[in-house]
Amino acid sequence: MAEKIATKSVCIELAHIAARQCQEVLLTYGEEALADLEKGKWTDALQRVIETNIITSGLVGGFGDQYLRVSGAHSIHNGMTSITQAHHLLHGEKVAYGILVQLVLEGKFSEIKQLLPIYQVLKLPMTLLDIGLTVEHKAELQQIAAHSVKEGEDIHLLFPDINKEKVAAAMENLEILTNHASRSMD
Repeated sequence: MAEKIATKSVCIELAHIAARQCQEVLLTYGEEALADLEKGKWTDALQRVIETNIITSGLVGGFGDQYLRVSGAHSIHNGMTSITQAHHLLHGEKVAYGILVQLVLEGKFSEIKQLLPIYQVLKLPMTLLDIGLTVEHKAELQQIAAHSVKEGEDIHLLFPDINKEKVAAAMENLEILTNHASRSMD
């Protein structure tokens, strides 16, 4: 949404800088931090990732206000909270999946391709199976989609003409993309 704003305020520009910093730190140190965490080791990489998740991501939301705070990814997260199959996932895991769905809706397939290997290493949900679903769970997919586009959800800021059919189709298309990509990563 912020990339569509004609004149960006200083706050929006600061939110973009913080978002880029989040991306850089997580992509650079995420795998190492996860390995260190699993070993029970406190390291610089682990500290950087923790601080980024708490502090820098908060700057994105704080400075970005309605344009960056709760994008389509968070609306997808909100939809996922409506099904019991996704209750085993943490907030960040649901948002991570929501990021992929949002990228499908935006048509940013090269970004998805870039993220999938990282998601795989970090064990983030990339597929419906990771959520606890399959494409045969039509009712649950429709429920997620419907809750994601309820009135008041911020996905409407990104996609004013969004509807549950588009979200469900994006989730199904993501399934095709991730299954194709995982075969080429193996």
